[in-house]
Amino acid sequence: MKLHVIIISLLLALISAREAVPVESYILTLESQPLSIEKTLTDLQNVVKSAGGKITHEYSLIKGFSMEVPKTTAKSILKHLEMVASRARCKLNLEPDQEIHANSVHGL
Repeated sequence: MKLHVIIISLLLALISAREAVPVESYILTLESQPLSIEKTLTDLQNVVKSAGGKITHEYSLIKGFSMEVPKTTAKSILKHLEMVASRARCKLNLEPDQEIHANSVHGL
């Protein structure tokens, strides 16, 4: 009985530790569309996933997706994404994902 409690406690601790990794959120969109847009998007998503990141949303109206990447490797992941896009002869836009308020008043 006590062994089960210890094992469950360890598993919960491991899950909590995994979720505690700080991440940065970005939106990636393709400005110019390469000939094989779907392959390019798949290649870009694979870069994120293989580096420990997560695709959080795929956009259908515009070609792109949002992602979360580990904060410690974010810069190298973003550079790798730019290299993949360059090889596909397309320009991509990368920007931090953040809240935007349409009715906010600045300076008050």
